[in-house]
Amino acid sequence: MALSLFLSALLLIGLVPVARSFKPNILFILADDLGYNEMGFMNTSRGLHTPVLDGLASSGVILKNYYVQPICSPTRSAFMTGRYTVRLGTQSNVIYWNTPWGVPLNETFLPQNLQDAGYATAMFGKWHLGMFKQSYTPIRRGFDEHMGYYQGCESKYTHVAACCTAGSPDHDNEYVCHDQMQYEGYDWFKSGVGQNTSLPDPTANQTSSAELIGDAAVEFLQRQSNGDRPWFLYLPFQNIHGPYTTTPEYRGLFNSSEFSEGEKTIFGYIAEMDAAVGRVMNQLTSVPDMYQNTVIVFSSDNGAPNAGPDVDHDHGKNPGWIARNYPFRGHKGLIWEGGTRVPGFVHSPLLPVSVKGTVSQELYHVTDWLPTLVGLAGGTTHRNLALDGHDIWNSLIEREQRSPRTEMLYNVNPIDGGQAGTPRAGLRVGDYKVLCWSYTVAGSASASASASASASASASASASASASASASASASASASASASASGLLGRTPLVRVAPALQPKGTTRSSPRVPSSTTSQVLTLTPTLTLSWQTTLE
Repeated sequence: MALSLFLSALLLIGLVPVARSFKPNILFILADDLGYNEMGFMNTSRGLHTPVLDGLASSGVILKNYYVQPICSPTRSAFMTGRYTVRLGTQSNVIYWNTPWGVPLNETFLPQNLQDAGYATAMFGKWHLGMFKQSYTPIRRGFDEHMGYYQGCESKYTHVAACCTAGSPDHDNEYVCHDQMQYEGYDWFKSGVGQNTSLPDPTANQTSSAELIGDAAVEFLQRQSNGDRPWFLYLPFQNIHGPYTTTPEYRGLFNSSEFSEGEKTIFGYIAEMDAAVGRVMNQLTSVPDMYQNTVIVFSSDNGAPNAGPDVDHDHGKNPGWIARNYPFRGHKGLIWEGGTRVPGFVHSPLLPVSVKGTVSQELYHVTDWLPTLVGLAGGTTHRNLALDGHDIWNSLIEREQRSPRTEMLYNVNPIDGGQAGTPRAGLRVGDYKVLCWSYTVAGSASASASASASASASASASASASASASASASASASASASASASGLLGRTPLVRVAPALQPKGTTRSSPRVPSSTTSQVLTLTPTLTLSWQTTLE
């Protein structure tokens, strides 16, 4: 206790950053289908009720230039491995109920790295990374304890696996999803402490997933308060993936004419998750020594999908803007900003005072968490395959420190018709974004194309749109792009270059418009190199 109080006192006056030899506890909270514009700390004008998460965010570091993958399994696999989905086979679709595969077993998952570093590990919530064999389930991939559901979506209370609409916005306790594709079956599993297999848990029936996740997390923390090991607790909530339903208590928070019926349900569903996190935080802070040594990360797994006209309030087309992801264009399933840019934050008493309550515009990606958290834990990634993530910790705790990430692969999707829609490939380098609409899978090939781009569109508009030449652009540009890859890129694509990705309010200088032809080359892997030229006309 004396050491903890001493470190806390130093941190309060901003004298020391987190020491890498000091193993913090790690709490990672993952929301499902939560859009950029669906938390109070991201937009205070919508009337959202998220006081717990808002409080954690506002006293930590809010991440407003933070990216994930456009759909569920891709983001979760990138998070667990620290690697781009093109390396994992998860770049096109989620892992479906009836498909016999999962993230390859030669991939080392984050909890395995943390177990190597001496951590107790637990996961309560949604998996979606493969379950056709026991060897692909959480309890065999680094988690000492597990409870939750394996598949993509389910009835919230009865836990029957199927993607469906809810039976009621606030009285859904006995509703069973019946989908025309017949993805059915009870999907709530639980391991005992120290067991290496999770079994169906019928006692979960009639209890909401948020309540189950909160209960399990509280019980885990109670046991850890008497332990001598650091811990990693992963809480991937069902909220706010469909079916959209909540309880009268939470829906009633929005019983006002300023909210549509759909918004009452969605916002209540979000508030329910916030309340569950509140219970977890009450337990964590009840043991001061434990809380003082904990790092908390919050993220969504992708941008929000369409949820109905009275929730989306959409405008524009191909794709347009929906309120859930405003001000960015697009939605879940797409590599437009609205499908990949999500709310996130880092909170910890271990953060220096100088960064608490700040907003970061540094570029981060979900693959960055593995090297960052393993580094904090004093672990190594020697057993991992080549990582695409960066250790971003120093850029989080030092205001003048830039992110080590200067580029990011949105996706390269080789399947026409997969869940990951068009554009099928995308790359960001600095403040520029290149999008590719089509290509063929071939051996070693090259492609070229031309398109138009806005060279000086407003920051928020160009981040949310394609930045194609429009009335708002003060200059036009033609871009030619070429890409060569072994087995990835082929036929002539349509490429659009979107400059000025930095949002309004940033302290960074605006990207400089080139005065003539400029070339850029980015080597993603030994077999994948993208190069392009941009020329002002």
